Amino acid sequence: MPTTIPEKLQELRTNPVSMRDWGLFGLRWVIPAGLLVFALANTGGLDAPALRPALALAAGLALVNLIVALLLLVRIWGTPVLLLVLLVDSLACAGAVILVDAGLAWMGLVPVALSGLYFGWPAGMVHGAAAALLMAAALTTGERTLASPWPLAGLAGFPAAGALAALLGREGLRQQADHEARQRELDMRVEAVTRRAKDFMAVVYDMAEVLSASKLDPNRVLDSAVSFGLEGLSRVGVEPPLFSTILLFALDDGEPEAVLRVACASSTVTPSDHRVAVPGLSGAISRALGHSAPVLSHAPDFDPELREFETFRQCKTVLCLPLKAGPENYGVMLVGSHAAGAFEELHVELMWAVANQAAASLHNAKLYAALLEQRDRLVGVEKSARAQLAAALHDGPTQGMSAITMRLNYIRRLLDRNPESAVDELYKIEDLARRTAKEVRMMLFELRPKSLEHGLSYGLEQLVQKMQETYSLNVELEIQPGIDGLLDPQATLALFSIVTEALHNARKHARASLIRIVVGARSDQLVLLVEDDGQGFDVSTALEAANQREGHLGLNNLYDRAALIEGELVIDSAPGQGTRLSVTVPLDVLRALQAEQISRQVDGQGAQYTAGLVH
Repeated sequence: MPTTIPEKLQELRTNPVSMRDWGLFGLRWVIPAGLLVFALANTGGLDAPALRPALALAAGLALVNLIVALLLLVRIWGTPVLLLVLLVDSLACAGAVILVDAGLAWMGLVPVALSGLYFGWPAGMVHGAAAALLMAAALTTGERTLASPWPLAGLAGFPAAGALAALLGREGLRQQADHEARQRELDMRVEAVTRRAKDFMAVVYDMAEVLSASKLDPNRVLDSAVSFGLEGLSRVGVEPPLFSTILLFALDDGEPEAVLRVACASSTVTPSDHRVAVPGLSGAISRALGHSAPVLSHAPDFDPELREFETFRQCKTVLCLPLKAGPENYGVMLVGSHAAGAFEELHVELMWAVANQAAASLHNAKLYAALLEQRDRLVGVEKSARAQLAAALHDGPTQGMSAITMRLNYIRRLLDRNPESAVDELYKIEDLARRTAKEVRMMLFELRPKSLEHGLSYGLEQLVQKMQETYSLNVELEIQPGIDGLLDPQATLALFSIVTEALHNARKHARASLIRIVVGARSDQLVLLVEDDGQGFDVSTALEAANQREGHLGLNNLYDRAALIEGELVIDSAPGQGTRLSVTVPLDVLRALQAEQISRQVDGQGAQYTAGLVH
C-alpha cells in the first residue's frame, strides 16, 4: 500500500530537531543578506538593471527561510526536506551569478558547507563538485565575458570546502551527539523517578486507605503495615525475598522494664523468631528508637539484638523503623533483605511513611480503646449512682413518707377515741415531714449542685453546711486558697462527688464523731483527704462485697470517679481505727483538662459567631 502524504509527514515528525539544526538554519540567512548588501552597495541606485533581480532573489530566499523555520517549529524535518532546501539554495546562488553579478559566486559555498556539515565529507565533496560545475555554467552563460580567470579558478576549491566543513563540524557533531545522549539518559532517569514516585504515592495512599478501614483494630493495623510495606517495596523495584516484623513494647510478669516482642510478622519470617524478645537498648534498634529515625544495619549478624532473630541474622541489610506517635514509643518495624545495600533512599522514605502511618493508627486505636474504657466507666458510675439514689430514696424519704402515712391513719382512729392525744401525734408528724423535706433537698443538692459553678471551695462549704443541718454531722473543712484555679468543671464535679460519697459512707456506717476534709496542692499533685474517727472497716472485705452487691458502700463508684480524672484513690482503714480516704491527681492532668475545656469553649464561641453571620 502506498504511503500517504499525512503518513509521510508523521514519519518526518519523529525526527527530533536539535540546536544544531537551528544553528545551521541561521547560516542560510547569509545568502539573502549577502544579496541585499551587494545589491545596495554596487548597483548604482534604484534604476540599476540588476537591483530588481537581487531584491527578488533576497525576498524569495527569505520566504523560503521562514518556511524552513516553520517546519523546524512543527518538527517536520529530515533528509528529504534538507535535500530540497539545499537544492533551492544552490539554484538561487546560480541565479544570483547569472542575474546579478559574477562576484556572488562565493555564496555557493553556503549550501556546500551545509551539505558537508550534515552528511559528512564525501557528500560535501560531491556537492562541492556539482556546485562548482553549476557556477561555472552560470559564469559562462550567454555573451558574458570574465575580466579575470580567477572566478573560474576559485570554483576548484568548492569540493575542498565541502570536505573542510565536514571535518570542522565533526567535533561539533560529536559534542551534539554526546549532548543528545546525555539528554536521553536524563529523560529516562526522570521518567523512572516519576514512575517510582507514582508507585510510592500509590502505596502510601493504599496503606492509608486500608488503615482507615481497619476500624481501629490494632491487629489489622499491624498486618496491613507489614503486607503493604513489603508489597510497596516490590512495586518500587526491591528484589524479593523480603522479611518484615513489628516489635511492640510489652511488660512481662516479674520484669521491671518492658521488652520488645513480636506482634506481627510476614510469612517469610521463621516461626521460631515469633518467640524472641529483645530489650531495645543496643544496636540498630536502640539507635532508631533513640533518634526517632530510620536506621540501616549492613551487618545484622553482628548486631547485638538483630542477631537474636534467625531470619535477620541471615540478611545482608536490615532497616529499623521506629513506631512513634507524639511522645509514645510503641516499638519498631524491621525489614530485611538478603541483598547487600538493598534499600535506597526512596525505599527508606517509603517504609518511613508506612511506619509513621502505622504508628498513628496504633495511637488512634489506643485512644479509641481508652475512650471506650472511659465510656464504660461513665456508664458504670451512672449505673452505680442510680442504684445509690434508689437505695437512698428507699432508706430516707420513702421510709419517712411511709411513716407519715401510717401515723396519719393512726391519728384518724385516735380522733374517735382520744382527740387530745391526736395533737401530740400531729407534732410528731410535722417533725418527721420536716426531716424528710431536708433529706429530699439534700438529695436535690447532690444531684445538681449549682454551687459548683462558683468553684469546688464554695460547693464543699455548702455541702458541709447542709450535712450539718440535715444529719447533724460534725465536719471540718480545710481548703488551700487558689485550688479552684487548678480545676475544670469535670475535675470539680468528680472531686465533689467523691467527698459526697465519702461523707454518706461515714454517716451511714462509721458512727464517727468528727469528719475532716482537706484539699490542697503539693509539689506536682493535688491531694484530697477525707478522714474520720469512726469504727472503721476491713477494706478488702468491703471491696469484695462491693463487687458482689451493686452499690454497697459506694466503693466502686469512688474508684471510678477518681479514674475519670486519672487520679489515684487509696482507702486506709481497719476495724476500730477510723478511715482515711486520699485522692491524688497529677497537676499536669488537671492543666490538660483545663486546656481542653478552654478549647471547647473557644470552638463553641466560634461556631456561634459563624452561625450568627450565616443568619
